[in-house]
Amino acid sequence: MGGGMMGVAHDSATMEQLRVIHTLFINHDHIKRTVTNLPNGIRTVTESDDPKIAALLKAHVADMMKRVGAGDDPGLPIESDALHSIFRDKDKIRTNVETTARGIVVVQTSDDPKVVAELQEHAAQVTDFAQEGMAAIHNAMMRKFGGGMPGHMMGPGMMGGMHDRGAH
Repeated sequence: MGGGMMGVAHDSATMEQLRVIHTLFINHDHIKRTVTNLPNGIRTVTESDDPKIAALLKAHVADMMKRVGAGDDPGLPIESDALHSIFRDKDKIRTNVETTARGIVVVQTSDDPKVVAELQEHAAQVTDFAQEGMAAIHNAMMRKFGGGMPGHMMGPGMMGGMHDRGAH
């Protein structure tokens, strides 16, 4: 284990997920994402014409579905309140995941209107990340920490690339 986001130590599985997430943020312009809000949840299609990015999308979703199923919230600073709620309310969510040649389709539904709102909020946040990449994560962190981001984002090779785009 080593220092991760903002000096927080994470296990090797979490560090690998951070590496994948970072790669997806950097390559956001190779990702196509659509979200359909359903009366009882969401349907998301996230794909890429780049086979390496498509494979990372599939791996990331599979890893996160395992973590949610186990209630293993990694507690990363980039996580939104909606994502924390999804971990907390995991037993109220029905999930169907389908892989495609270029990515993944996820349908998540719930009978609880509060959980439906959480699913829809999280889907919108992920769409922002897919559309804006590192700029979106910077904005999310600024909102979460009220404009004063504590410490350093991450060590070399992880989210430290934010500085390459002029975000501080």
